[in-house]
Amino acid sequence: MFYTETMKIQFITSLIFAFVVLTGQAQTFTAHLEDSIDFIISGTTTSQHDSVAAFPCAPHGEIKKFPIVDGAFTVTGRLPRHTFLQIGDNIGNDLYFIINETPTKVNLVTGEIKGSALQEEFIRIQLHERDIEADLMTWWYQISDNEKARLYDMYEGELDDATPEDSARFKKFKATMDKRMEFVRQIVRDNQDNVIPAWYLFVNHNNLSYEEMQEFIRDDAPYARHPAMEFPWRSYWQQTKQMRLTGNHAPDFEAIAPDGTRHKLSEYLGKKQYVLIDFWTSWCGPCIGSFPFLKKLYSQYHDRGLCMIGVSGDKERNAWLNALERHQLPWISLLSSDKAENDALKLYSVEKIPTTILISPEGKIIATDISNHDLKRLLQQLLGDMPNSK
Repeated sequence: MFYTETMKIQFITSLIFAFVVLTGQAQTFTAHLEDSIDFIISGTTTSQHDSVAAFPCAPHGEIKKFPIVDGAFTVTGRLPRHTFLQIGDNIGNDLYFIINETPTKVNLVTGEIKGSALQEEFIRIQLHERDIEADLMTWWYQISDNEKARLYDMYEGELDDATPEDSARFKKFKATMDKRMEFVRQIVRDNQDNVIPAWYLFVNHNNLSYEEMQEFIRDDAPYARHPAMEFPWRSYWQQTKQMRLTGNHAPDFEAIAPDGTRHKLSEYLGKKQYVLIDFWTSWCGPCIGSFPFLKKLYSQYHDRGLCMIGVSGDKERNAWLNALERHQLPWISLLSSDKAENDALKLYSVEKIPTTILISPEGKIIATDISNHDLKRLLQQLLGDMPNSK
């Protein structure tokens, strides 16, 4: 996939809450795939590269290249109607298009477009989004990779030695992202009669509140069964189910330890300690990416009353064992049982990973699917603040 720097900026907030959708869980999403149609999108660019790249994002397809001749290109093909198609010229000019029968003409650099009313509105929205981010983009290019990493750590709640400069950068970044998210919310509300919300929910659903998800995720919406809506629906289902679990006793389950012995969750409850369950798999990049944060959290709070249990949903035992060896996780590690009545992921309605569940010493679920920042803040409240952790 080809991502511009703008896309990297847009996705930083999503990276914090990045996840992998699990298949085969209790509720299933059935996309409505519309009839395939022939389409043509022609345009111009200032790129000196020999081609543009076209990538069907939802439903997902293969990247294809189309030649640039004297600054002009033509993208043609046959795709399901309302597919979201990204076209980029390899120098940072990328736009998304909605496949329909009306021929489209576009200037990739300026965004000037002639096409269907829906296509023109979709591009207009993207250009407005660019305007919101323009100042931030200029600033983003000027800061070092280390400063970007520290900014990311602040979002993760992992930066314990934030300087005044870090805080100033964070404030600037957050202000722009907050403005952008307010814009996204308005776009979804203003386009309830078309498929545009499907794209913006696909990209941004992890940054919406549960109440906003309730407002936007509707079966009667024209975008409800667009292929891009699978992730938003699964996230919404998980939040709904897990909210019902919150405040109730944690369902018990039996899982397998690395040595082959079987252990129940109840063995670790009721011992004057909080229990944090981390659901993950060996093939989940975001899960692996969360380990440094969790290791730090474990070292800070293990001796203060925090028990951590990693529960893997791996189907291959060896893949799980190899991951444990590679990542050297200091907490209790279990493999979810293949028996339906003991499948921990199903018992806790885990539709996406990583997912964390926090359980009280009394065995009641306190919080589900917690962001790193909120988890750290919650543990500070429950177990006491740590030196240099603010």
